[in-house]
Amino acid sequence: MIEQLEYQGVWWLPENPEQQISGILKFSPNEGATLDLIGSFKEIKNIEKVLQPEIVLGISSDGKSITLYHCFETKSTISSSGLQISSLYANFAFIGAHFQKREDIRFNKLFIHYSNLDEWVNISGFDITHDLSKKEVAIKYRLPEPVHADIGEDYTIMVDIRATSPGWSLVQKEAKVTQTTYICIEPHEPKFFNEYLKVTHNIQNLLTLAVGEPVYPLAIEGKTEASKEMIDDRPYYPSVNMFYTYPNTPKALKTIAPYKMLFTFKEIADRFEYFANNWFKKAEVLEPVYDLYFATLYNPRMYLQQRFLSLVHAVEAYHRRTMKNYELSQDEHNTRIKEILNAAPLKRKKWLRDKLTYSNELTLRKRLREILDSYWDIGQLEGNKDEFISKVLATRNYLIHYDSKLKEQAASGEELYYITVKLKVLMETVLLTVLGFGLQDIESLLCRRRGFQ
Repeated sequence: MIEQLEYQGVWWLPENPEQQISGILKFSPNEGATLDLIGSFKEIKNIEKVLQPEIVLGISSDGKSITLYHCFETKSTISSSGLQISSLYANFAFIGAHFQKREDIRFNKLFIHYSNLDEWVNISGFDITHDLSKKEVAIKYRLPEPVHADIGEDYTIMVDIRATSPGWSLVQKEAKVTQTTYICIEPHEPKFFNEYLKVTHNIQNLLTLAVGEPVYPLAIEGKTEASKEMIDDRPYYPSVNMFYTYPNTPKALKTIAPYKMLFTFKEIADRFEYFANNWFKKAEVLEPVYDLYFATLYNPRMYLQQRFLSLVHAVEAYHRRTMKNYELSQDEHNTRIKEILNAAPLKRKKWLRDKLTYSNELTLRKRLREILDSYWDIGQLEGNKDEFISKVLATRNYLIHYDSKLKEQAASGEELYYITVKLKVLMETVLLTVLGFGLQDIESLLCRRRGFQ
């Protein structure tokens, strides 16, 4: 997913396999997959027509089967000699299988290797002993068992560790075992690949919360009936590698040591299924909260004011989706509205009714207070609660409306930075609660990380 690829080969449309055209497929995570063809899938008389083939198939020069999905033409030219040249962009590229139509793009399971996943899981199969007196080093390796978590009735998620065996050489100068950790998603029945993307996104968010830094998919591969082979009368499923655009992927990813993370897999391993189910079950309701919070982590160039507003919005969205939203019951509110309108001049009733439409909703001040009342005792949120709420409100209102009367009350510079940090800690606390941690555990995790920072 983060590497640049290039495949030379021949390419065709599923409905016209006889018309094969030479070309080069190039992929980079930020630019996506582009197919440059020496020719075109359309006739010269249709040169003005923009092609949007759902699927393009290909065979690379080294024999790999390739499927490009959700394609559209980006360039089509013709030289004075009549030679056509065209280019297509593909939203998805599958290396290792041919899918003849959209409905065929189904996978029995998917494996994803994320950045910092090895460090977060930190389970080793190595047993290394040194005996200096005998000038001996003994290295043993046993593949760790996968850890399973059933997510509802649809999926099983596994922490799956793979290892490469050491090679043999006529002149043996090294013996190497490399261990890599994957997250495996296995549905109870094969799923269309798009259905996996929401699951992988939720896993990525969970890992990002745990690591404390953005996590990116480094490799995605799947098992599918389209690549099935029979060997000695037994089915074998070669891996199909998946590639798609992932904008703003850093060229260099930093490695985070386990002790710098908010929490590690080992700290939740015995309750992994419980935590994973909490996260997935609440994802539907809290999707806007997740998106607003994690956007602040994945956009390092976001202005401080934008980060502050996103976090305030995330706090408000969390309250709206998990707590009481109204001051009065609907009947009481209707009675109040009726009394007010009855006392108003006739020509002002419609205007007043519109103004009172959302008058029963809690103010942002009350929403902030209700959430902070639950979490303010956590050490990272010490200070004067009322002053913090007033400063957040004044800053939020100034940045939304730019009312000059609020400028002096609004935070800026270093003060804005620190209240933004507090809002981030508040959202981390909220999300850790969603995950299933108790308040004592959360305070311990936050204090431990602050100590390292």
